[in-house]
Amino acid sequence: MRKKKEVIIETPEKIRFSHQIAEFGTRIAAYVIDQLLQLIIAALLIWPMIGYSVSLTAPKMTYLTAAFLLIILFLMRWFYFVLFELIMEGQSPGKKMMRIRVIRDNGDSLDLETIVFRNFLRIIDGFPIVPLLGGFIALIDPLSRRLGDMVANTIVVKDMHHRLRLPDFEVNLNRLQEDREALLIKQRLSENELYIIRRFLNEYHKLPAAKGAELARNLADQVRKKLGIETEGGDSLLFLERVYHQHGVDHQE
Repeated sequence: MRKKKEVIIETPEKIRFSHQIAEFGTRIAAYVIDQLLQLIIAALLIWPMIGYSVSLTAPKMTYLTAAFLLIILFLMRWFYFVLFELIMEGQSPGKKMMRIRVIRDNGDSLDLETIVFRNFLRIIDGFPIVPLLGGFIALIDPLSRRLGDMVANTIVVKDMHHRLRLPDFEVNLNRLQEDREALLIKQRLSENELYIIRRFLNEYHKLPAAKGAELARNLADQVRKKLGIETEGGDSLLFLERVYHQHGVDHQE
């Protein structure tokens, strides 16, 4: 089956953009890096316990040490990718080094449930032949997805960073100044989320008035939720302009 090099993602706001699919070899390299890091972390945690158990002669303490080591290995196997992909927005240290990232195929942001589902099948990766089967599936799948990606509806793509620039529209600075005190951003948006806002603001004038207002309201509600802003209502378009303008100015500073 022919491999695809790009995938078109349509967000819930009906904005479409393309991503380059990560090559299979790049994913393997990222996986190897992550495995090496897991070994290093496990060794740093386990080595003091081994030294401590050797100094003891009581069999009970040796059993406790062995149980502790098994727990450490289990936690490393289960939570390494889940933790990093959650806090690094779809990346692990290996993926970051290889400049690839996990995204959802419907344009939504990654959440804990999706990440857990995606990594659930890693529990069987240690069985014989299974890793070869997973690699074979990724090789023949047009989007280079492994089983975990298919279950969680995710895709691994190249992490393309673009310099943030202000959108191609005029911003009423007087209105923004009046609204400045009401906008308290608790956390920053990702590059992809800012890109979605920019695309919407640039295309807004091409939409029918009712449809544009509805999409602006829905997008503003999602942005408020992500930024931890509890106040609702008001001018949704102005709010989106404020958010993007503030991120753009902060980025350039």
